[in-house]
Amino acid sequence: MANLGVLDPFDRQILNLVQYNNQLTHSAIGERIGLSSSAVRRRLRQLRDNGVIERDVALLNSSGIGVRLVVTISFQNEGIDIFEAFDRQMLELPEVLQSYHISGSVDYIVIVQGPSVEWYEEWGKQVFMSNPNIRRYDTHVVWSCKKFETAVAL
Repeated sequence: MANLGVLDPFDRQILNLVQYNNQLTHSAIGERIGLSSSAVRRRLRQLRDNGVIERDVALLNSSGIGVRLVVTISFQNEGIDIFEAFDRQMLELPEVLQSYHISGSVDYIVIVQGPSVEWYEEWGKQVFMSNPNIRRYDTHVVWSCKKFETAVAL
């Protein structure tokens, strides 16, 4: 895991800009923060090499692309091997957009995107109901997104 504590003010400014638009040129970033284009390029390469920038992606507008579901999952049997197996399964499923192992009354929150609620009923049977370690899963249909942010405040 990357250590964000060792970032200098220029690194933080660069990261604040590219979190919102990673298509900015090195020159445009440099003009905004007072660095040369080559210095920005060098810093971005180092931030990627060090894992501070994990990936460069395009965010799609998912409205009209099926249904998004928020699923809370509680396990009946718990253990490192059980959770690791579940983690591996979630990583392999392209329909799973996010998976969080959390504290509290449930063990996981999983965000799923699929073509329909009918599809999800069958998918949920195959993925969740077939797992003997899962005690319960509750599904919440996302009607609309009021805020979706990927940028981390630095």
